[in-house]
Amino acid sequence: MRGALVQEWIRLRTLRSTWWLSGVSLVVTTMLAVAFTLTAGTSTAARLGLPRGAGSPAVLGDQASFALVLSSAMQMTTLLVGLIGVFAFGHDYRHGTILPMLTSVPRRNSLASAKLVGVALWAAAVGVLCIALSAVVLVVVGGGRFAPGVGFADGRTARVVGGTVILVVLFSLIGLGLGWLLRNVPAAVSLLFVLPVAVEPILRVLLSVDALHSLAGAGRFLPFTAGGQLVAYTTKVDPSVPEAFRNDLSPLAGGLTFTAVVAVLLVISAVLFRRRDA
Repeated sequence: MRGALVQEWIRLRTLRSTWWLSGVSLVVTTMLAVAFTLTAGTSTAARLGLPRGAGSPAVLGDQASFALVLSSAMQMTTLLVGLIGVFAFGHDYRHGTILPMLTSVPRRNSLASAKLVGVALWAAAVGVLCIALSAVVLVVVGGGRFAPGVGFADGRTARVVGGTVILVVLFSLIGLGLGWLLRNVPAAVSLLFVLPVAVEPILRVLLSVDALHSLAGAGRFLPFTAGGQLVAYTTKVDPSVPEAFRNDLSPLAGGLTFTAVVAVLLVISAVLFRRRDA
């Protein structure tokens, strides 16, 4: 097992794609953190609507806005580390290196475990670095933009921070599972992007029609929708929002739902990995 872990560490740190995706994650997160900090409390549109010279004080950001800045990593980093997960097995099948890898590590369980651990730890490190950069942005740019009392010493904000790291890791593992299951990089990448961005929103639209009203509540249990609750500062929803579009699961329930889906995907992939050739 130790040899498999060393091999996976060498693979991760010597692939240019790993460093590119990690670097882009840090840059994009920083840019989003700056944007969210500058617009905390008052939207850009609202500021532009203020008459010149009116002297109207800007609305200061609340604790939820502060937590949003710290969770900036979930906006794009989740998908980018998901690609790192896809490449964990996807590159081996695409370039034919799976056979020499299995020759050097003939125990498939050890090889799979090493990839799971390696990808998860790398994703966690990227998530922590992204949050650290967001915190730096809050310190450097956020002065005077948030209401008194708003800051890092808040229990729910700490939960959002932890949920962000967990969500980043889960996305890396679902990417790994897709690449492992499909053994095809383009197909796995397509599903990684299409499922949360297009498929789930379309399903929620379908669940909102009158004929499916009795199933509308199922929309909150769609995996990526449920997983997003890990970074929710509050679960309160506007009563006017259609039931199919309500994300009122608790962070724990949402996180467990998404984790269960990821676990099922990994188990299926592992079973097929043992049964299929290479």
